[in-house]
Amino acid sequence: MFMFLVILLLVSLSWASVVARIGSETIKRDEVYSLFQSYWREILHLPIARATKFDVQNFLVELVRAKIIQKEAKKMGITIDERELEEYIERNIGSKNLSRAAREFIKTELLIDKILDRLGGGVQVNENQIIAYYYLNLRDFKMPAQVGLERFVADTLDSANEVHYRLSKGIEFLEDIKGLRKGEIMWYSIQALPEVLRKQLSPYQIGTLSKPIQTEAGYVIFRVAGRRNEGIIPLEEAKSMVRAKLIKEKRQEVLKEWLENTLKNYRVEFYFSQL
Repeated sequence: MFMFLVILLLVSLSWASVVARIGSETIKRDEVYSLFQSYWREILHLPIARATKFDVQNFLVELVRAKIIQKEAKKMGITIDERELEEYIERNIGSKNLSRAAREFIKTELLIDKILDRLGGGVQVNENQIIAYYYLNLRDFKMPAQVGLERFVADTLDSANEVHYRLSKGIEFLEDIKGLRKGEIMWYSIQALPEVLRKQLSPYQIGTLSKPIQTEAGYVIFRVAGRRNEGIIPLEEAKSMVRAKLIKEKRQEVLKEWLENTLKNYRVEFYFSQL
């Protein structure tokens, strides 16, 4: 009798730790909190002390969604190899010291892109749709003064100093500098720039360089590549932005419909009270 009670207690404790099910697969509380802490720090870049139970619940829903997407991608023969993952992380995040949780969520987003390419690769928008969106949403195109910055990331301070010297002399040849990565031009509100960059780059003349700045990704040099004054972005300049936004929205509609239909094939259960 005593042994039966012990077994019953162990089963009850095991059941109490389950916070979600996908068919016969269970997700346990310890796994969720371990993954959540990594996600909160590395993807959202927020202090874990600010997290609430509601945040954990939302994360659990996203975790289930990610697991289902990965299962479906496997059925469709869609994969992300390590090279693709590493290149994306290096190009868009910089830091390679990511946890398994962060890498899995990044991998899921890449899988979503590939799934959407297969489902909605033919999504297009026409000129009339772009023009209509622009004039109906002019407020969205009112921009503060901005500066376009190129980013050069070097592994060592010596390499960064060499990059700075060459660029300051108008020498664009940098291919022989090992461990150097060049990012695409990104636009920033001048007022939102860190003070150290505002001081070094003002008055934001094209070609102005910052000194090497040490970060987790390496030593970064910024170069002014363009400047926009405050005002409404002209239609011709905004067209590519509008086209990308409308295509993204249509792709998201395709993804939403696909997910809704896909979820019908899975028995999903959440036990939020166990969190």
